[in-house]
Amino acid sequence: MRIGLVVDHPKRDLPGAVMLAYQLARRGVSVMLVPMYEQAVDVPRLGLDALVVNYARAVNLDLMRSFARAGLALYVLDTEGGVLAEKGGNSPPAMAAHIKGSGYADILTGYFFWGSRLHDAFLATGVMKPEQLHLTGCPRFDFAAPRWRTLLDGEPRGYLLVNANFPLVNSRFTGKPGGEREAMVRAGWDGAYVDRFIADLKQVFANYLAEIDRLAAARPDRNILVRPHPFESEDVYRSALSRHANVLIDGTGSVLDRIRNAAAVIHLNCGTAVESVLLGKLPLQLEYLNTPTTAGHAALPARVSQPIASFDELLGAIDHIERETEAFDFARVHAADIEAFFHLNDGQAAERVADVLTRATISHRPYVSLLATVKGTRDKPSIGQIIKGAASSALGSAVTERLRSQFNSARRDKRIAPSVVQPLLQRIAAHDQASPSQFTARRAHCAMTGLPLASIAIEHAH
Repeated sequence: MRIGLVVDHPKRDLPGAVMLAYQLARRGVSVMLVPMYEQAVDVPRLGLDALVVNYARAVNLDLMRSFARAGLALYVLDTEGGVLAEKGGNSPPAMAAHIKGSGYADILTGYFFWGSRLHDAFLATGVMKPEQLHLTGCPRFDFAAPRWRTLLDGEPRGYLLVNANFPLVNSRFTGKPGGEREAMVRAGWDGAYVDRFIADLKQVFANYLAEIDRLAAARPDRNILVRPHPFESEDVYRSALSRHANVLIDGTGSVLDRIRNAAAVIHLNCGTAVESVLLGKLPLQLEYLNTPTTAGHAALPARVSQPIASFDELLGAIDHIERETEAFDFARVHAADIEAFFHLNDGQAAERVADVLTRATISHRPYVSLLATVKGTRDKPSIGQIIKGAASSALGSAVTERLRSQFNSARRDKRIAPSVVQPLLQRIAAHDQASPSQFTARRAHCAMTGLPLASIAIEHAH
């Protein structure tokens, strides 16, 4: 069996994808890690039986329909399935209604859920058959569980980690003005609400920067690591905070690594509060900066954090961080608020997903089509998509991806290299007391032409 895993943003999603690939390879599956931007040209050349995609949204529906018509078994393992809104476009009922109304329900073989709240919403709506809905948890959080936690990288410890979450008003990707607003409206949010939310968020962002500046000045002896969201520009943080010798602005590496080695995590409405609880690090929510609109947009981070009501209270918590951490009931918070959205913190999410995939019965030939690659796997491709597909067919996507990434930072950030995957794959195997040398990660090649592809092939030599 050959299964493809679409990887959205490597910095966030690659470790979990490698963990899942390891569990599949252990079960005899050949796994292909497919960069999201290359799936339209790589998937038709990999000879896949099944494909696990990173989301089911309107933007990729036509592509998914083309894959389904070609006979691929399609599954969804959403990259953002945990921190959900109470209402609006990404609330559980709205997400279930989208899958049912968009036509996704007709083409998906299965859906993997981070937690029971979304799983139950799909069940209640009758979106898909119950046997197609799988409550597994998300593999990228397996690293936060005690079983795998020692795989996280070590680094200097004891800093205050300031996590940011403002890509909507501080995007690192240049696009047409208002593009973020349009995307939210397309996802099901009311336009008037989006306008109010963005206006509030701009002011909250400015206040957040000011408070971190105050903190750095008030506690010059505390090292502060500011970590922008992966989709944020770092320029505004450097402009606002680089004058402080005790502040480092660095968005590189895994957020789990950074949290594990922090004294505490400071944030505002950031989903990494969940990872903080999973890793036993105190999340401090700057609640006094919130507006009713920003507070209500995603309530889970606040519920799992210690609320901070003023700047003085922030200083007090930081000055007594060991005491505050000991007093925080991590187990209660997980049971009361996290488990319903993120399932169990047992390090077995990848195993549960792998078990479902390997039990599937495949009754068609592996998918291979050079014509689909030329057309970008679309019925009505644009001229640009045809040019990209033709170039990729002639040169291999490993070459065309590298060329395009030289001119586009977004594409550069989303490339996957065997030199990054192989060490992590072997570390996972060694930690699991398997033979690391039996697991290999290499550049995948076209099943028909042999040309090198952007995707990465992971296999286990039995």
